[in-house]
Amino acid sequence: MGSFSLRWRILIETIALIATVATGTLLWGPTGTIAAGVLATIIVLFRSLGLIREFSDLTEDVVRMTSIDRTHRLNPAGPAELARLARAVNRLVDRVGADIAKEESERFRLSSIFNSMKDGVVVVDDQGIIESVNPAAGEMLGAVVPVEPGMQLTSLTNHPDVIGVVTSAIQSGNPESTEIELFDNQGTLAALATPFPRPDTKMVRALLLLTDLTGVRRLDTTRREFVSNASHELRTPLSGIRASAETLQLSGIDDMAGRKQFLEMILEDVNRMDKLITEMLELSRLESGESQLDLQDVAPSVLTDAAVLQFSTIIEQSDLTLESSIYPDLPVVRVDVEKMSHVFANLISNAIKWTPPGGTITIKTWLDEKSVHFSVADTGQGIDPEHLPHVFERFFKTDSARSQPGTGLGLSIARHVIEAHGGGISAASDLGIGSKFVFRIPVAE
Repeated sequence: MGSFSLRWRILIETIALIATVATGTLLWGPTGTIAAGVLATIIVLFRSLGLIREFSDLTEDVVRMTSIDRTHRLNPAGPAELARLARAVNRLVDRVGADIAKEESERFRLSSIFNSMKDGVVVVDDQGIIESVNPAAGEMLGAVVPVEPGMQLTSLTNHPDVIGVVTSAIQSGNPESTEIELFDNQGTLAALATPFPRPDTKMVRALLLLTDLTGVRRLDTTRREFVSNASHELRTPLSGIRASAETLQLSGIDDMAGRKQFLEMILEDVNRMDKLITEMLELSRLESGESQLDLQDVAPSVLTDAAVLQFSTIIEQSDLTLESSIYPDLPVVRVDVEKMSHVFANLISNAIKWTPPGGTITIKTWLDEKSVHFSVADTGQGIDPEHLPHVFERFFKTDSARSQPGTGLGLSIARHVIEAHGGGISAASDLGIGSKFVFRIPVAE
């Protein structure tokens, strides 16, 4: 009678008990009635305990599946009513489990997006307690300890502008924004605080969105410096051309010797402007990736021998010594020969410019792991330590008066050429001893 309906089960068992008592009475009289009653009582007690056990087992299974083991399911056995109840509970738990799994998946997806955002996001209530915060916010604001929900906003940052924009948004009920200058890392953040009420209370929260503007500001600063430096470099030869032309116009047109001198000065300034514009265009193409490389597999000695030959006459005229130390049996490198010759030309010409007569310029090559290294070292006056980190910047010159010839773009172009080949370049120097520039080019595969 395991799956039999409980109502029919009770009815049949009741009829059976009545029949048992009646039979005992008819057969044995009062003694039979008592014996049948005792037997019926035992049967009823036994069946009641069994029914109670079935309900108890069902209750324990429900508790287990809802609080301990969500994968557990009820056994649809016993009376039909309990079996139907077990199946209904199983279906309900399956639907709830599917909804929970879907909700957890969505929560995980949102949490992954939230934690991987590059912008900082913080949710703060009107008591200054953080409800949500992503890692980017802690990194931007330089939090010294891991910040978790439930902590005060001051545990994330004590910056008055951050706290101020959140407070203003909550108090005014309107979005507030500001730019924040960070003192620790010289960064700049855009902060936007948007208030929104909690649906269940009258409390107001603020969503603080932080965007890192440091790169944008640095780019803007670089742009302004580029325009300023380019204008300065172009203005100098233009001033020379104007002065020479005005002198010729006023009084020097009839002076043959003076006229020739002024024309040479004009031509020199024009060439200087042409070189500056050419290098600016080349640097722009390199930075934008528009400068195509004509790659060839060549031996490193081909590059160094060409550089030595190119500057042999100038070295002799400058009373300098140019030495070349080439590591034997170096593997070939895949390079744009013309652009690499410009790199050597820039490094060697700089060494000639800053090395006094009697000095030595040395070119070396060697193999390190999967790259061929080239170095150009001199015994010149060296570079001031405060200038060394900036030598590869555009228009940077170590002489503040900018009295030495040159555009200040050569090393920047050299760096971009080397990086376009997949390599890197560095500089080292000691004042009064000399400087060394080292760059590496990957071995051709």
